[in-house]
Amino acid sequence: MAQKIVGYREMIWTCPNCGAKNPGSSRICKSCGAAMGEEVKFEQQTNAGMIHDEKIIEKAVKGPDIYCAYCGNRNPAGSKTCSRCGADLSEGKQREHGTQHSAHLDETPKGEIIICGTCGTENPVGALKCRSCGSPLNSSQQKDEIPSVSQPDVNTGKRGGAGRGCLMFIIILIIFGIICAVMFNGCGSDGGNNNFFIENQGGGYTVNTPVPNTILNAVVSSQTWQTSVQVIGPIDTTQSGWKDDVPAGARDVRCKDRKRYTSDEEVANSVEVCGTPYAIDMGNGYEQFVQDCVYDVYDSYCEYTVSKTGVIDTARANGSGPDPEAPYVDSRYSIGNQSVSYTIQLRDESGHTYTLNPSSLSEYRMFTVGSEYEIEVNSRGRIVNMERK
Repeated sequence: MAQKIVGYREMIWTCPNCGAKNPGSSRICKSCGAAMGEEVKFEQQTNAGMIHDEKIIEKAVKGPDIYCAYCGNRNPAGSKTCSRCGADLSEGKQREHGTQHSAHLDETPKGEIIICGTCGTENPVGALKCRSCGSPLNSSQQKDEIPSVSQPDVNTGKRGGAGRGCLMFIIILIIFGIICAVMFNGCGSDGGNNNFFIENQGGGYTVNTPVPNTILNAVVSSQTWQTSVQVIGPIDTTQSGWKDDVPAGARDVRCKDRKRYTSDEEVANSVEVCGTPYAIDMGNGYEQFVQDCVYDVYDSYCEYTVSKTGVIDTARANGSGPDPEAPYVDSRYSIGNQSVSYTIQLRDESGHTYTLNPSSLSEYRMFTVGSEYEIEVNSRGRIVNMERK
């Protein structure tokens, strides 16, 4: 990810001795003369503009200041000896730096002011000097805010006893429902042959005897089949993809630019996209404003028509007799999956019809129209056994 420099601004620091605010480049307090110790943090200014002076920018980009290991004096980056005691700075400590801050500090917070301790003039929070007398401003001398008044809690009443009454009523309803279910609902069992079942009749329980199967005479009344086959042929389909992936022979190609990938570096047909600016403490009284940027690379994305082989239809045929026939398929097309189904119908003396579906051609051919069978039918009207007569 590329980092784009937006500009530089000067920071400030608050003197721990007198509370005065000082420009970040000042190494001693302009109010009391106390030196800035390494424990004192830089702060962001409000309403501070970007620096345009190239000489000041050169100072900002040099890097963090160095504190002398002997006297604690703050020295600019690149210094070899301490400006106060002359000691070698090779053993000095580099000031902390790299802390990130929000970049949105262009407006003074509404309702906040600093009162000059010398003349009493009200000044905006971001001011370093009094606009009336020019004295350094103490950041702690802010105008008192109106204290908030806490509201009494009016929801202190005790809960009534209605909740307990509702709970008892619900419990009684549940118990009553269980009793009714036990008294008036029957339990039963009905197997394949109606062996037995139990039912509730007027508060008492009776066991019904099983219904016996029925033996009947039946005749094969029809023998039919149905066949189907998939018809395979060319199908026009609309597909999409990047232009360099469009296959040869594609028709009706239509393309539009679309984001294809993101690059850390600028390449052909790319657009720079940057995030929200943020500030980095340079460790020398200045902050650098940067944006993290990437490049969205665009390419042609197309829709096109191609032909592929697939199922275009299902051909079907049906008929009667022992020999099923395949449906007709034009010779221009191929044949896909095939299926066949068989149906046998029998009719008993009373005219009732029974249907069988043989699972194979050999089983289907065992039946012929007009052949007679003795069938055993259960209470559900299903054939459970049969024998040719």
